[in-house]
Amino acid sequence: MPDRHEFCRIEICGRTFTGTVHADGPYLKLLESRTFGYGAPLRSHLVLSKVPGRRYYAICRNFEPLISLPLFLDEDVELLAREFGIPIDDRSRHYSFERSPASRALKQWSLQHPEIARACSGLTTLVPRWYQAGRRRLASL
Repeated sequence: MPDRHEFCRIEICGRTFTGTVHADGPYLKLLESRTFGYGAPLRSHLVLSKVPGRRYYAICRNFEPLISLPLFLDEDVELLAREFGIPIDDRSRHYSFERSPASRALKQWSLQHPEIARACSGLTTLVPRWYQAGRRRLASL
């Protein structure tokens, strides 16, 4: 049975990433990674970067790796960045969560699960206005 808190899912490089809403807002989670709790809070100073002295990327917050991506090629990193709006260190192209497919999926999810969205929007969130954006969309339909 699917998780009602999950708003998107994508497989990249054989690994499954989900967008999930928790009490303090939306998170990116690598399903195979059980050691990192909720995962990485979306739009909270996240960046995809190469780990110093290594060949692989990690999703970092404030320079602290949260999710390791050891087998990812540059194309895989680009796809992940585009899907979730996570900027890539040392690249001129800037991605934004607000303009990402994951953000659109979150807005759609908030329309389909208004009671969960409302409950999760009451706390301080690391993704400002995500709930209000979904409500505006509902009002415009």
